[in-house]
Amino acid sequence: MEGLLRTGPARVRAAALRAARLLLPAAIALAGTAAQAADLQVNPILVEFAPGEQSQALWLTNTGTEPLRAQVRVSGWTQQDGQERLEPSRDLVPSPAILEVAAGQRQLVRLVRPRPQPLPVEAAYRLTVDELPRERAAGQDPGLQFLLRYSIPAFVLAEGTAPLSPSRQAGAAPAPPPTLGARLLPREGGSVLEVANPGRQRVRLSALAWVDRAGRRTELVPGLVGYVLAGQRMQWPVPLSAQALAAGGSLRARFNDDPSERTLPLDGAGG
Repeated sequence: MEGLLRTGPARVRAAALRAARLLLPAAIALAGTAAQAADLQVNPILVEFAPGEQSQALWLTNTGTEPLRAQVRVSGWTQQDGQERLEPSRDLVPSPAILEVAAGQRQLVRLVRPRPQPLPVEAAYRLTVDELPRERAAGQDPGLQFLLRYSIPAFVLAEGTAPLSPSRQAGAAPAPPPTLGARLLPREGGSVLEVANPGRQRVRLSALAWVDRAGRRTELVPGLVGYVLAGQRMQWPVPLSAQALAAGGSLRARFNDDPSERTLPLDGAGG
């Protein structure tokens, strides 16, 4: 599920948060459908603002039998030194930021851009939706509470670019194939894939495979690899041996929601 984290009492929360950071690349994979777990559902799980658009809707649904409280926060999302970095941001403002959803009901959170100025390059954000602990009566045993967390990608498109989300592509001209630069760097026990995205929109990579010079195919990452944000670069470890890399071959991957794989051009080793 997109960005889902269950947390327990305070004494295990720190370990759960560490696990969430490790699971973040996989959490980014899903887009365009509702995420679901336990009582809290969030929809959509990818938000995309068209150029000049000032607001988008985020729906929180409570499928349980008790009211739940939730909080929505926004972080600017960048990639530096092969790592995802999040910093609190006011570029998008959730309204309301803290809310209660009655049992069996859903609640609208409006995501607002206070300053919808034109952007030369797509801006990226992460929306964190946290289920808050339920209040207990005095003397009542709090028991074990499992709290949900969703981490949802959000993007504000640059001027002159087309939507990439399938839910927003109806009637829009398809985006041109992205141009990426990639390197495979040998590391102990495998390789590191570094991908640079000089374009104005993000690229989501999935279904990564290696095809050697004899045409033999090795699946490296059958599902999501991750995002490369606009104008940035990212790294991932891949299970490709130094011997296979030295022998030469090519990388194949799917870009965004294209059903067909493409060659990921390599600079230097492996090309």
